[in-house]
Amino acid sequence: MRLLKLLAVAAVVGLAGAAARAEEKPDYAKLIVGKWEVTKADPGTVPPGAVVEFTRDGKIKFTVASNDKEGTVEGTYKVEGDKFTMTMKLVGEEKIQTVTITGISETGMTTADKDGKKVDLTKKK
Repeated sequence: MRLLKLLAVAAVVGLAGAAARAEEKPDYAKLIVGKWEVTKADPGTVPPGAVVEFTRDGKIKFTVASNDKEGTVEGTYKVEGDKFTMTMKLVGEEKIQTVTITGISETGMTTADKDGKKVDLTKKK
């Protein structure tokens, strides 16, 4: 009988621990919304200083300034767990890319592409 009580307590503690861990997981879809500035990026990704805007309705906009000119690329995105998939038209061709969010908070985000190239971003106010 005592063993049964211990098992019941262990099961309840285990469930409570699992629920607490689930609550600790950030709400990526909520936190990603806003304007982010690229502060550091691996070669072959986006240039530092670029601004990425994620809207609540699933739209994404990249703005890059170079040599006193500004260019923008727009598309859509969808968050699934700790990943987001972007769909954009570049040079008349549709490009789809999935990126993993390796860290996110109210003020900063770090991402990695399928090749492990990282991008650090800071949320703009």
